[in-house]
Amino acid sequence: MATRLLCWCIGGGALVQLLLPRWGDREGFTPIFRFLLRYYDAQGNLLLLAIAVCAWLLRKRSAAFAVVRFAAERPWTIAAALFPLLCLGSLRAYHAYPLSMDEYADVFQAQVFAAGRLSGAFPLELLDRLIPPYFQNAFLAVSRASGEVSANNWPGFSLLLAPFAGLGIAWAANPAIGALTVPALHRLAKQVTGSQEAAGWAVALMVASPVFVLSSVSFYSMQASLLLHVLYAILLLQPTVPRALLAGVIGSVALTLHQPVAHLLFFLPFVAWLALRPGSARILAALVAGYLPLSIPLGIGWYVHLEDLMHVDKGALLDAQAPLHAIFARIGNVLHLPGLLTMDARLAGLSKVWTWAVPGLVVLAGYGYATGRAATPVRVLGAALAVTFFGYFLFRVEQGHGWGYRYLHSAWFVLPLLAAVFLSEPRRREQDGELRAMAAWAIVISLVAANAQRLVQAEVFISQHLSQVPPLAQAPRPGQRELLFVNPDAGSYLLDVVQNDPFLRAPRIVLLLQDSASTAELVQRKFPGFTLTARGGWGELWTGPRDN
Repeated sequence: MATRLLCWCIGGGALVQLLLPRWGDREGFTPIFRFLLRYYDAQGNLLLLAIAVCAWLLRKRSAAFAVVRFAAERPWTIAAALFPLLCLGSLRAYHAYPLSMDEYADVFQAQVFAAGRLSGAFPLELLDRLIPPYFQNAFLAVSRASGEVSANNWPGFSLLLAPFAGLGIAWAANPAIGALTVPALHRLAKQVTGSQEAAGWAVALMVASPVFVLSSVSFYSMQASLLLHVLYAILLLQPTVPRALLAGVIGSVALTLHQPVAHLLFFLPFVAWLALRPGSARILAALVAGYLPLSIPLGIGWYVHLEDLMHVDKGALLDAQAPLHAIFARIGNVLHLPGLLTMDARLAGLSKVWTWAVPGLVVLAGYGYATGRAATPVRVLGAALAVTFFGYFLFRVEQGHGWGYRYLHSAWFVLPLLAAVFLSEPRRREQDGELRAMAAWAIVISLVAANAQRLVQAEVFISQHLSQVPPLAQAPRPGQRELLFVNPDAGSYLLDVVQNDPFLRAPRIVLLLQDSASTAELVQRKFPGFTLTARGGWGELWTGPRDN
């Protein structure tokens, strides 16, 4: 069986390696999506092939089982040790920097919430310099009348970030969420299988997969979605009225975390199972009741706030049903029957599931589902994973930037859990010691090598991105105020570096450069005392008088 798994890894890895250049040249994909597929994922895939071979060669040695046993017995110890390591990764590898506009918008809104406000405030005259017009009312909703600004997505994740943002450590939020996911998945795996060993396999496979680690050091909302869905499954797979009520509350946060689609897709198999399960009427009622208190203000209420912000005529009365109609219309704008481009994007995403995990995880999960499908929890979780994957075929957008496959991450934890079902099966323990040893060695090597590779890739990518504008490579000197005007044509994705505190409280303000004459006139008029200290193809740096 170990040799069969090696063949799966070699065959699957070879197929992915052949397809990645094709997707890397695919017209219609965003440049960043193509770049990551062609270069970073290709490099990751080659390393996974090497890890699979090394793990197979070590299959007769049992030392790696110690890692699985430790994960089975000490999930909270792992979480406690993982948190500072993830914080270090967030600071060093990720530069504590919200790289993409998705990440920046959530951090921006978290800083607004931490200040006790719903919206940031920018001077109207500077609005188009502080927020590139291309991003206005896309990532950030703006008022052309008042200069108020809010993130143009649902606010759940920003609310979770807000306490950290208030302390100036927004970079620590996802490490905390990632660490808490360890005991949560341990609990779910033990609940589903009745086996502590299976819980150890699930935790070890998760932590050794680079998609988990990189998501835990980034500013993306997917790691929070994953944790909330683990908790949701823990509650609903053993349903009672109180547990369903609490699941509804957790589900309402997941629903309004960033966008609702990920949770709606995960939710469907659970509600279908409960609806067909005899005597579940009270449980379903409790589940719905749990959703209402937070879904209304964070979903519909937030949408009303954004509509009010983006429309100049604030005196117009909103139809009571207008927010719901508009929300469904917004979803409908991206809902389409899948075309060739969408299908290519989803298959490319599937390749990311392969290249961002422990070698053979997808294969082991498939075996796990076949082994355990007689159990209701396995069928429901397998359905949640499948519905999440295939549901996104109806959405024509592709993820753009992102570590791993962002559109599956909300249900990704099902893969290590299903693999754990297979690896912990009693017959497997007796007959397939070499397969289990190979999987354990793949975990140990991936934990170090695959995670290190992906962390280095992220660090190099972010460093190179920021180095396109040299002043961004270092923070302002203490007491020094700076105006950094960026030429967006001087490099790749430079519109994304125009990031600012929502109330312009930071020592550095980043603006779009238009032309030198208008910039000098603007600085003289709005920022007297600032002087031009550096200029290049990237833009201009103006520094103000030092604070006493």
